[in-house]
Amino acid sequence: MNNRKRQVILASLKLFAKKGFHSTSIQDILDEAHISKGTFYNYFSSKKDCLVAILEIGRSDATLRKAELLIGKNLSDKSVLAAQISTIMQVNRERDLLPIFESILHSGDQELKKIVKEYHLKEMEWLSRRLVDVYGERIVPYRYDATILLFGMIHQMLHIGSMTAGEAIDPVVTSKYALRQLDLIVPSLIENNDYYLGPDLQNYIFENTKYEVPTRDEILDQLKGFRSCLESDIPESCIEYTDCLIEEFSMEKPRYYIIGTIAYQFYNSFRDSKHALETIEIANEIWKVTRANKGSILKK
Repeated sequence: MNNRKRQVILASLKLFAKKGFHSTSIQDILDEAHISKGTFYNYFSSKKDCLVAILEIGRSDATLRKAELLIGKNLSDKSVLAAQISTIMQVNRERDLLPIFESILHSGDQELKKIVKEYHLKEMEWLSRRLVDVYGERIVPYRYDATILLFGMIHQMLHIGSMTAGEAIDPVVTSKYALRQLDLIVPSLIENNDYYLGPDLQNYIFENTKYEVPTRDEILDQLKGFRSCLESDIPESCIEYTDCLIEEFSMEKPRYYIIGTIAYQFYNSFRDSKHALETIEIANEIWKVTRANKGSILKK
């Protein structure tokens, strides 16, 4: 991602959050980003294509932050899971995605609704997997029902809590409270072999989500393009992590068990720089390919 593409994404995000997706025109984006129509279409085939890129960056950012919280921690630690759940909400707020979701869900645009739906389904799939980490294999047949119950409790408590308190309430505290209630529910689900929507949701997620895994050469090209755009004033550590990744992906048999760790350090080193959006995008692509090769420290 070069400076111009970053400009387009940031300008579009600002306008989509302020005016709504449908009320924002291509011309609005051109004016806000100070670019020509040709420049916009160099990067995106349509306004919807731009929106998809924005949502994917948000999801990638949340994925990497969730992974960061797990480093050195036990997978079954409920306080870590509570922090991870709140991270999803934090990223949505920081990137002004909530008003975008709202405007899309209240629109009649079925294609956009499908995009947002897939975004939420992937989060549900992630949480269902994490509940297995926390509660063990015994919850597998009931994990989707438990996921629905947990998300429902958290969202309703945040909504009602902010209404009664007059301000937003702490999502971490709310998530911990909801998990304590789930502790009481899970044994009952297992003991009574009780499931409701779980099997249907599992099939629905499988049919309505897709995960595209990039090739090694695609990752390598992306890294080399990114490396060529780095200025001389970039900290040495940032350049070193970038070069390490290029070296690893240049090998005939990349060491994915090492790449997963380097990718996290790469992402973290650029976090507060103007290249943060690019590194989120690249690190997430690396995560996909390392996970597919069972070498990632990250967990979907």
